[in-house]
Amino acid sequence: MFKKLRENLFKIVILTFISIINANFIYNFFLSKSPTYEMFYIISFLFFGGIVFYYLPHTKFWYRAIKDFESIFTTNVEDNSNVLGKKILIFNWRDTKHKYAGGAEVYIHELAKRWVERGNAVTLFCGNDGYCERHEKVDGVTVIRRGGFYLVYFWAFIYYMVRFRGRYDLILDCENGIPFFTPLYVKEKKYCVVHHIHLEVFSRYLNIPMAYLAKFLEGIAMPIFYKNIRFITVSDSTRDEMLKHGLGKAGIKIIHNGVDLQKLKPGVKSESPLILYLGRIKPYKSIHILIHAVDKIKSDVGNLQLIIAGSGEEEKNLQKLVSKLKLQDMIKFTGRVSEEQKIKLMQSAWVFVNPSFMEGWGITTIEANACGTPVIASNVPGLKDSVKNPTTGYLVEYGNTTEFAEALRSVLLNNEERKRLQKGAITWAQNFDWNKNCLLSLEILNGKI
Repeated sequence: MFKKLRENLFKIVILTFISIINANFIYNFFLSKSPTYEMFYIISFLFFGGIVFYYLPHTKFWYRAIKDFESIFTTNVEDNSNVLGKKILIFNWRDTKHKYAGGAEVYIHELAKRWVERGNAVTLFCGNDGYCERHEKVDGVTVIRRGGFYLVYFWAFIYYMVRFRGRYDLILDCENGIPFFTPLYVKEKKYCVVHHIHLEVFSRYLNIPMAYLAKFLEGIAMPIFYKNIRFITVSDSTRDEMLKHGLGKAGIKIIHNGVDLQKLKPGVKSESPLILYLGRIKPYKSIHILIHAVDKIKSDVGNLQLIIAGSGEEEKNLQKLVSKLKLQDMIKFTGRVSEEQKIKLMQSAWVFVNPSFMEGWGITTIEANACGTPVIASNVPGLKDSVKNPTTGYLVEYGNTTEFAEALRSVLLNNEERKRLQKGAITWAQNFDWNKNCLLSLEILNGKI
């Protein structure tokens, strides 16, 4: 019933309004005493009430949209005229407090807060998931949240033209599949930050109309409008993919993801074998591959446990798969975890697994390594940069559950091999320090390299 209601919503709304108009007209002017038309009026009114009830979940969206429009004229932009360093404006679709935040949001925030510590002023303009403050300071970074998944791009243009233009020295355009197209309206110096090319992800996981649109924007429009823009990316693999698709001809600089080596340190491992996945739960992350691999080794590894930490739209489907395979006692979903919980999980895990179809780098790879945890990952762009096979873990063929299962057995059942990988992981992680990356990024943004 509700499916039909959704499919025919437009027709229902129109017919309902016609019914109410007719009923009121007849009721008030001609047949007010007729029980038949009184009933017709009541039914039409209830039908209309059902439509209103259907729309109630969307009222929050419209309220936010109105507030965003109103704020164009009321938002106070900080006076950074006394700042001795750079005044930097960042456009990104999300920030670290967004319910679907991932590695891309961590990357820009870790750099931004260190830029502030070094005397620069940073404003982050991003989308809002409806649960965050519209304007706040986070680690010294001014965060302005407007719009949602799509409207953030529209509001970025409007707010720049009305409130931000001429107030900043440098603009960072963070592309996460859909760019902000700042070359069309931003006159200040600008860089575009790209974590990975999404074209194949679009083909696999988007419906045809949206897939074609997204592929056009990233694969055709971006190389045209960004041809004179300098880029920053996170790995050699992403740089090579960008050049392959005509991006970055004006120059590409690589600034790797980092870790906070003061917080992420080796800890006490769990007494029984523990596998960890931590990150966004989205279709392209391919977590079902890991679940099937666990199913293959459950009889070989005693007291085995898999923890899946994070949130996303694929979570319900994965829970159904776990139930189907009867692995509820072995696999636990924690939802999104705090930074402290994340560190404890990474320290206690015997192995971290990332079966993703594609990554720009895979920041959780290095975070797990810093905690002394080896990583098994798909041999795909990004992950083949962050996992040093077979020094810090293993790279296996994407989608091959048998290879993932064999790699898991090698780590979980062989104490000496696991210790060797742990040692290699800790050593490798020391190369990725956010403070060093911050200094490199400032040299790039200041045009020194």
